[in-house]
Amino acid sequence: MDSDNYMHHFSSKWAKSILAASMLANISTALLTDDGVQKMMKDGSERFDMVMIEASHLEAMYGLAEYYNATLMGIASMRLNWHVDDLAGNPSPSIHDSISLEGPSLKYSLLGRFYNWLDTTEEFLLERLVVRPAQLHIFERFFGYSAEKLEELRSRFALVLINTHFSMGRVRANVPNIIEVGGMHLSDPPEPCDEEMQRFLDEAEHGVIYFSMGLEIRFKYLPDYMQQPLLQRFAELKQRVVWKNELFTTPNKTDNVYRIVRAPQRIILSHPNTRLFITHGGLLSVIEAINGGVPMLGLPLFFDQFNNMQRVEAAGMAKVLDWNTLSVDTLINTVHEIIEQPKYAQKAREMAYNFRDRPMNPLDTAVWWTEYALRHRNASHMRLNKSELPFMAYYQLDNLLPLLLRVAMILMAVLFLGYKLLEKQRFRQRRQQERNLLMMQQIMFR
Repeated sequence: MDSDNYMHHFSSKWAKSILAASMLANISTALLTDDGVQKMMKDGSERFDMVMIEASHLEAMYGLAEYYNATLMGIASMRLNWHVDDLAGNPSPSIHDSISLEGPSLKYSLLGRFYNWLDTTEEFLLERLVVRPAQLHIFERFFGYSAEKLEELRSRFALVLINTHFSMGRVRANVPNIIEVGGMHLSDPPEPCDEEMQRFLDEAEHGVIYFSMGLEIRFKYLPDYMQQPLLQRFAELKQRVVWKNELFTTPNKTDNVYRIVRAPQRIILSHPNTRLFITHGGLLSVIEAINGGVPMLGLPLFFDQFNNMQRVEAAGMAKVLDWNTLSVDTLINTVHEIIEQPKYAQKAREMAYNFRDRPMNPLDTAVWWTEYALRHRNASHMRLNKSELPFMAYYQLDNLLPLLLRVAMILMAVLFLGYKLLEKQRFRQRRQQERNLLMMQQIMFR
């Protein structure tokens, strides 16, 4: 990106971060002033062994762990990011790993690494200068603890449950207290499917395409020039289409298009006839598609959806389109590409197998590690704190310096030898010039 665009992005991001910091401060204040929370805190008989908190930027809430002398445990509803890494004491992420939820796709290019470095530095400044001071003010107001205590609590997370799994995209190095439980919600029974929908799926000779943009995104905002043409083009496909569309208050079924307000998504994505999932890229939807082995066509709109889809696209089971430049022809052509090229379905099956092949299901994993954190009140043996990784040790400069010293000594020796050889050559040239001058003088005086 050019300098003008980056400066616009930079200023815009700071403005949005100031707004986000205000929103997060309001959330923390609302939680701590809630009548139930206040009654609980004033009740001297209340005891808690663990405080389980979303590992977001609601840092004022960490004071509850100190208030009750309880184990502090985190839950991250989205993928791992730099903030969760910091809380878990995980120093491994680097400029190879994009931290921006809306950042560029994961690439190893020099430009990509430079952008990630800028992004990392910017996020660190935003957190330190904008978000944390607002939370610290609330932390001091409600608990009376110091800024040093907040820093201590940040390093006291026993473990963090992460709603992701290494099979869902790029592998990264994690410390032991980062526990991957992606798919934990799959342990709940799926929403039932009525008989008519079941027949529609079972009798799909050429397969089913499922089109849903989640619960929040409304199709009434889809441009008029796309709604009817899209329905017509869907009707021309040989595959059957289940279209989650709130414009219809009751199911509306034609020969091969079934429009419904609320679809039994997990049933559809686990059905053997489902060939494609057109999705906004919400994390739970992506997890359910991976679990079902269904290729995806992504139309991300905001927040983590971009990164969720970039990862599965890089893994080979999805294609991503830009909603801003989307046309009906582009969408339908991409649908044909994904369905007709077997590489997408093959990769989706491979990812499904890897995702499901675990020693225990995600919910049991979460329960086991929660009990582990309760058994080990001090789980410092599972994390790396900053004090244990000084700058020299983190970058292994203690091993690099002796090598650099040896190289420097060899280089100095070579330079010194070269200097001496050059001096000797110059001395020889001067002696030769003196001899020549002496010979010329003798010839002239004869």
